[in-house]
Amino acid sequence: MNEDIPAQKRVVVLAMDGSTEADAALQWFAKNIYRQDDEVLVIHCLHHTASHAMGCTEHMTMGVLFSSFQSLDLKAIEKAFQKETNDAVRLCSQLEELLQQYEIQGKVIRVQGDPGHKIVTTAEECKASLIVLGSRGHGAIRRTVLGSVSDYILHHATIPVLVYRH
Repeated sequence: MNEDIPAQKRVVVLAMDGSTEADAALQWFAKNIYRQDDEVLVIHCLHHTASHAMGCTEHMTMGVLFSSFQSLDLKAIEKAFQKETNDAVRLCSQLEELLQQYEIQGKVIRVQGDPGHKIVTTAEECKASLIVLGSRGHGAIRRTVLGSVSDYILHHATIPVLVYRH
């Protein structure tokens, strides 16, 4: 290997959602993988959903959901969206503090949209060489019904993905 050619800087994307599983993945990354010359990008994805904002649960049927559309309280939806946005801003601030605590040089990026898709596309745009995320360990049925961010990333990313299971 030629010593005159500098090694390409490694770009690592950490997907963080504020869960204990994501925090554990960050801690594991800091102890086991992080190198001082890494460019670390912590991505938090804000995903507003109408059903979440209306107070719907995953157990509601389509009929119940449809009837709730007839009595929409737009102020309540706006308030819920604002709360989600404020929570995301607060979480990003906490993530910046965690980076400092673990002595990781990096930055926090807040994106909006479908988490799996946004993490994969942001990693591609940043020319990342690795994606790290935590797994919540949902069962097969729940993952099939609700979907799984880690499952989506594993199947759509074109770079290595490390899913840390606590």
